[in-house]
Amino acid sequence: MLQFYQQQSWRGLLRSPLALIILVLICLFMARVVFDRYTIASEMAAREAESEAELRVLEERKAKLQEKVDYLSNDRGIEAEMRRNFDVAREGEQVVIILDKKEEESKIEPLDTTPKVDDAPWYYFWR
Repeated sequence: MLQFYQQQSWRGLLRSPLALIILVLICLFMARVVFDRYTIASEMAAREAESEAELRVLEERKAKLQEKVDYLSNDRGIEAEMRRNFDVAREGEQVVIILDKKEEESKIEPLDTTPKVDDAPWYYFWR
């Protein structure tokens, strides 16, 4: 019988308004924590996508730079770049510079500064 009264007192305590308020506050606190963790997780997913995109761009750039380094690491590549950027030639070679054909200069003639005389009768009046 004592056990029955003890169970009743626990049930009564759990059903009291104070206990219900405490349980609601705990649930609200847990909901807020879960929402905060959800926002952080979504931000991290967005950052991860941006980082992966940036990584792909950097890997492409690295591949291009590696190709250029490989090209310039041998003598043929160095010689080709020197010939392209500077006017150099080996002994016995001649450098040929090709110029574009010069356009003919257009002849500029001065305009006639005297106005044409109109043969209208009203013009003779003002002479």
